[in-house]
Amino acid sequence: MMVMLAIMCLCMIFILMRTVADTSSPEPKNACAVKYKYEIFRKVGYNSIIGGLIIMSTVLLKPLNDLVFKALFGRDEANSKIILIDLLNELLKLKGKDRIEEVVYLNPFTLKEYSDDKGSIMDLKVKTETGERINVEVQLNNVDDFRKRSLYYWAKMYAETINEGESYINLRKSIVINLLDFNLIDETENYHTIYRIIEKDEGFKLTDDLEIHYIELKKFEKQMEKEKDCRELEGIELWLSFIKNTGEEGSYTLIDTLTERSEKIKMAKEMLEKISANELMRQKYYAKEKARLDEISRIKFAEQKGMERGMERGMQQGMERGMERGMQQGMERGMERGIKQGIAKGKTDILIRQYTKRFGTLPEELQVKIQNASAKELDFLAENIFDIDNIDEIYDLMQ
Repeated sequence: MMVMLAIMCLCMIFILMRTVADTSSPEPKNACAVKYKYEIFRKVGYNSIIGGLIIMSTVLLKPLNDLVFKALFGRDEANSKIILIDLLNELLKLKGKDRIEEVVYLNPFTLKEYSDDKGSIMDLKVKTETGERINVEVQLNNVDDFRKRSLYYWAKMYAETINEGESYINLRKSIVINLLDFNLIDETENYHTIYRIIEKDEGFKLTDDLEIHYIELKKFEKQMEKEKDCRELEGIELWLSFIKNTGEEGSYTLIDTLTERSEKIKMAKEMLEKISANELMRQKYYAKEKARLDEISRIKFAEQKGMERGMERGMQQGMERGMERGMQQGMERGMERGIKQGIAKGKTDILIRQYTKRFGTLPEELQVKIQNASAKELDFLAENIFDIDNIDEIYDLMQ
């Protein structure tokens, strides 16, 4: 047993020495845009080797999971309030006297609340010291009509700001913040879009009470890769990088850089380490992830089946319509051809009768020739019927 442990330690020390040596190479131009190669210990859950013993660390859960997000930012505790207030001030771009100083949780996080509800949406609702309501929701998949859904959430929260019988003047500003891990607003490449009620032509606001934010993290990540090194991030960029990347493979160096840039994010990481070490929390996290992936799989399967049925039905309808159209066209063409043939036969019969009256019974050979003549030839015979003096001239005209 001791020999095996010694061998494992020697192997780990050798890999660590190689890692340290390799990291002496120049750093990538944009440290935010790459996945670091030399994080072997922390990637698999090792922190360090001390005195020949491997010290284990907990792999961090992803804050993009709404359960983890609410456990981190939604506990009715001092540290959760501190990091949530900082996140909100940065998201809402509040400065000076407008900054949020205090919040009251309207639906604080409790782990027992979600013991059997793997599929529920865990939004976070708070009230500020001025009475404003803020709802924060993290969403990984584009479900329903998300624009209308967020408007509905705002309307519901806005209605909750007064009680029955109170004056409308008591209604309070309500803000909905949507953190999305998918692209929703196709009209712009901006990752953060804000919506209010304004007059159509002159652009002045009807009221300050409605405010809806969409933060599209895929657009954010793409923009950061092009424009900034993670050591240059600030404000909301730091928070969004932390929320988007924490828990992802190869993100440890980036997260360390973010914690060096912000004391609040350092606090959030330490809190997340405790959350991630909770076994019950991890079980619920994995159950919720499984439910989410199962739902994605179910939707994709239904879409695939729908496509197959649609193609099958389309082919069948196409064949039926093709046959129907073909029959219709065949009938039309047949009727058209029949009419033409009927007209031609009528012309030949008349011409034969008229020439018979003038020159007597026509030779059978000439009758057959007239019957097989083209429409142009028949018209020519008809036009010259009174100019022909004998049967030989008929032969001459048809040559």
